[in-house]
Amino acid sequence: MKPKRTTSRNRLEEMIRTLRGDIAAGRYAEGDFLPSELELCEQHSLSKNTVRKGLDVLVQEGSIEKVPRIGAKVVGSRQTLPRAAVTLRFGYYSSLVHETDILRLVDRFNETHDEIRVQPIPVSFPRSEQLVEQYLREDIFDVLTVNLYDYEFMKGLLEPFEPFEEAYDFLNEPFIASNKQHVLPFVFTPVILCYNKDHFRERNVPEPHSGWTWDDLCEAGRKLAAGKERLGFYFHLMSENRWPIFLLQNDVRFERNADGKLELNDLKMKSAAEACMRIVNDQFPSYLSQNDSDAMSLFLNQKTSIVMATYSFLNALRAAEFEYDLAPLPHLEHSRTMLVIIGLAVNKRSGQKAAAKTFVDFLMSYETQLYVRQQTLSLPSVKRAAEWTGPEVVKRPYRFHMYREIAHTFRRYSDLRLTANELRALGDELRYYWSQLESLDSILERIEHKL
Repeated sequence: MKPKRTTSRNRLEEMIRTLRGDIAAGRYAEGDFLPSELELCEQHSLSKNTVRKGLDVLVQEGSIEKVPRIGAKVVGSRQTLPRAAVTLRFGYYSSLVHETDILRLVDRFNETHDEIRVQPIPVSFPRSEQLVEQYLREDIFDVLTVNLYDYEFMKGLLEPFEPFEEAYDFLNEPFIASNKQHVLPFVFTPVILCYNKDHFRERNVPEPHSGWTWDDLCEAGRKLAAGKERLGFYFHLMSENRWPIFLLQNDVRFERNADGKLELNDLKMKSAAEACMRIVNDQFPSYLSQNDSDAMSLFLNQKTSIVMATYSFLNALRAAEFEYDLAPLPHLEHSRTMLVIIGLAVNKRSGQKAAAKTFVDFLMSYETQLYVRQQTLSLPSVKRAAEWTGPEVVKRPYRFHMYREIAHTFRRYSDLRLTANELRALGDELRYYWSQLESLDSILERIEHKL
């Protein structure tokens, strides 16, 4: 599927910002050469022509010069910057570039804080407490973004904060341990339905509402499907923020025996897995995606009429050539959805804790949170910023503020009484059932022994 132009443009802007930041932070000193055009193509998934356009921008700014047959040489920063007393290494999830304009926020901080220089570094953490501890010790990230899954492996490695009362209460609570808050929530989103209004009008199908069951969705999906040209409903089944929703909606809470082992042979668990199987087989019997982004790409290209989404993924729909809107997820026994939170933390091993907290304070300030609300389709954690109303500069779906109506349905994977690794292991085994390669009973029996 051919990528949209906006995707290439966003990647180009990210490359330019990254190179600017690396030059400003001294990673590439005057006289050094940047990575080759081929390396930049691979790093940022861009064509050679697009990479050259980005380098031309830096040439015009006076940061680099092109040396024929050799490469791009650094000749100075894009502006005269005083030497910072403190350099902070900021480990951020790369998805935040498009979801919150995080690199622009770093630029704004650097422009207004001469004594501190933030160096942004894309990061992905391993799912192991020992490996995470080694990772934080060796790479010495001073500030890092943390989601609920990664937080499970970092609880003893993060510096505590003072209570942050400006955020929604339900965002603070997951990051409190031993009466101390170790992560401040930066942005959040529930999992929701996103649907193409044009397709609903075309097939004269009533739009989804809060009373929908999954059977209602499947019926609408069959009417909306268009042979081999379009699916009615789709979601990335193996996402850790998608398939567990069916367990949460069926009130599954795993118990442990006297030895501490999980007991998975539960009627509610089986019923939830079977319901998920029925929906998948009814709507999309073959797997088409490798991640949630692929699912949103199908929706953006109008290859599916309804998709499970998050507010953060709505940023990929800015260039949508059709009208879309949001709705709560359908329900099984209960109306529940998964809550996704990305927070900010300070490494307990950092030698620059005061400066690190200054940067975190900047990202959590009302002004920065309001920027996220106004310039993106993501939800900032500060309530006053999230609920701001006024002239919009970004086109939003009609029901953008729907998240407030469904806050009582928000749940987390920990409500299943599973650890992050247990959840991943369960999903890895359930894929054999959903692929119709093995019975559910045999899978549950095997994973009980495995865990």
